[in-house]
Amino acid sequence: MKKSGDVQISIKHIQAFDAIAATGSTIAAAVDLGISQSNTSRLLHQLEVYLGVRLFDRDKNRLSMTREGMQLGPQIRAIADKLMALKITAQELEEGRSTDIPLRLAFPASLSATLVPRMIKSFLAEAGPVRIEIASGNYLAIERMVAEGAVDLGFTRLPSPTPGLREEHVMPTRNICVLHKSHPLAGNSKIDVEQLKTENLILLNRERAVRHELEAIFYRAGLRRRPAIEAHSVGCGCALAAEGLGIAIVSELLALEYRALPLAFVPLEPTISVDYAIVSSELSPLPKIAVPFLNYIREWA
Repeated sequence: MKKSGDVQISIKHIQAFDAIAATGSTIAAAVDLGISQSNTSRLLHQLEVYLGVRLFDRDKNRLSMTREGMQLGPQIRAIADKLMALKITAQELEEGRSTDIPLRLAFPASLSATLVPRMIKSFLAEAGPVRIEIASGNYLAIERMVAEGAVDLGFTRLPSPTPGLREEHVMPTRNICVLHKSHPLAGNSKIDVEQLKTENLILLNRERAVRHELEAIFYRAGLRRRPAIEAHSVGCGCALAAEGLGIAIVSELLALEYRALPLAFVPLEPTISVDYAIVSSELSPLPKIAVPFLNYIREWA
């Protein structure tokens, strides 16, 4: 007879024990398990050898648990439950549905309060239960979070000064004029720099590269005035314009998220192009759930 150390126990042995305990027969258990009766008997025998005790006694044509079997049964079933839970967790990880591994995102404030909640609502309705963490900050802070592995995906403006980032999706756009819908220029098909000479301007802060490009265009057009208001986000610029405080020159991609406000969105001439991107870390693999989420981003822009 084999020694217990010679027998390798697997989940099949646990399943055989459960099936025999439930049916009282190796024949019925074999049907439930989809294997032969001889294989079922062999699995039971190997489990008994491994444990060193008899788990079932034969009573006529029925198997009944021994006292040892009844004592060990709950522990054997607990092993089966843990193995099943392990299998389910592994399947969820493979399918990207595990709540143990969150999808970590970082967006600027202008999108965190507009696009992101709407997109996540649609995403969860299709993807099912997924744990999501959302961080917010300026572009440099977002890039650092991505590069350091604190988030999986981040929204930033290109070109990026931060090394170690991978561009998952690039979104080209342009700067436009955003103004109250009652403004005299609101009905124009475009607004050129010459028309801005007498207007109160709302510009984003000087740290942005596009601001320097805009000021260079103003300089060539002879526009020397400082902006009436400096804003630190597209959302703030649009909100100020909605109060009739001036014309905001901001990214079209982000500004259109504020269409619910009483605003007009008019192209600026000459065109100033701006590129945004969803980035990830070159050093960290993306969770599988990030792939379908990226598809939602691509549908948006």
